[in-house]
Amino acid sequence: MSTLSESTSKPLAGARVTDALWRASMIILGVMPVGMTVAHRSSPLFLGLGAAFAVAALWSEGRLGETLRRANTSLRSPLGLAVGALLAWSLLSVSWSEVRELSLAAVGEFWLPVAFAFALCLALPRRLTVQAFWLLVVSVCLSQLLMLMDLRSDLVLRKALGMRGDSYIFNRTSLTLLVVLPAIAAWFTGRVRPGRILAFALFAVVSLAIVNSDSGAGVLGLVVGTLTLALAWVAPGLTSTLVRVAFVGMLALAPVFGPLSDALISDGVHKSFSRNHSRARVDIWHSFDAAIRVQPVLGAGFGASPLLRETSVTAKVPEENRVLLGVGHPHNAPIQVWVELGAVGAFLVGLIGLLAMRRIDGLPREIRALSLALVMAILSVGMVGHGAWQGWWAAAIGASIVWMRAAGTRPQETEL
Repeated sequence: MSTLSESTSKPLAGARVTDALWRASMIILGVMPVGMTVAHRSSPLFLGLGAAFAVAALWSEGRLGETLRRANTSLRSPLGLAVGALLAWSLLSVSWSEVRELSLAAVGEFWLPVAFAFALCLALPRRLTVQAFWLLVVSVCLSQLLMLMDLRSDLVLRKALGMRGDSYIFNRTSLTLLVVLPAIAAWFTGRVRPGRILAFALFAVVSLAIVNSDSGAGVLGLVVGTLTLALAWVAPGLTSTLVRVAFVGMLALAPVFGPLSDALISDGVHKSFSRNHSRARVDIWHSFDAAIRVQPVLGAGFGASPLLRETSVTAKVPEENRVLLGVGHPHNAPIQVWVELGAVGAFLVGLIGLLAMRRIDGLPREIRALSLALVMAILSVGMVGHGAWQGWWAAAIGASIVWMRAAGTRPQETEL
């Protein structure tokens, strides 16, 4: 009798451990928005811990081998091969980078969150529960509330705790909220009543936070994403085509984006957007466009932009463009791709984007419309925002993809 009891208790104990691991993964992913409000670069940590618990859960229930086989199949698909080729080119570019330590650090900062997101996409979407989505909703609302309270009080609490007291640090929080919003809206409209009303209410909450932040890129992403959603709702095929054209156009025009912007944007527009430093951005694009022409095929090496002014590239750039090569990055993702990875890298990034778009076309109507809105929001931010390879941004986008994939499946009804 005791032997039977012991054999029965072991599977039960194992099941409890497995359930605890899955719950930990979901909870960590769900509270990421709050984490980004407190520590504005922490999203890779949340994504990595979530992936670690998910992999441990798979191992605990004996499904790790099956998941690895699925991973192998995904990596051998056209999209997987294209991503693998970009990773290989990124690593290869380190060999000719003049700032190799920086390039290697950038490879890790960007590609580790990509790997975490890939693991979570394989393991978690079908296991994310209804309660996990509600946790994410609460986390987004709490993040927005904390951010607004801090901004309205001139960051008194952060300063009192000895934390950074610059309001622009919430730009990363705003952009994290921006990219998780479409996934929650997809879940609301597909799984909750009245889903569209709740989705609109959350949109208003997130919009309030973004508009009150210093993030001009966040506001641009919000506006472009909203317009894309409206168009995709009535004309999904046309919108998909326009998103492709916009994406390819951004990459193709990157080497001349500075002069082109200079010709198209008037002084009046620059005055209207002086708070967002639009004139300075165009000048920066001029400088980095000149750097593209130095090594147009290979680029200067992955992640080399922050120290580009210290490399031999500077001597080959016209003197009037040299100073702004020291600003850290071009504030334009397509230009940064060209500067660091050259035409080869730009081609691979374009291929990845087009293959991903093909997958989006096969999604249900509402998920497809929200996915297109997410893509255009990300592209808009990338055109005027931060460095292309920053880990917190890669992790935020990776988490949004995990949640979006989960919104397209039927969440479990079990509790966290």
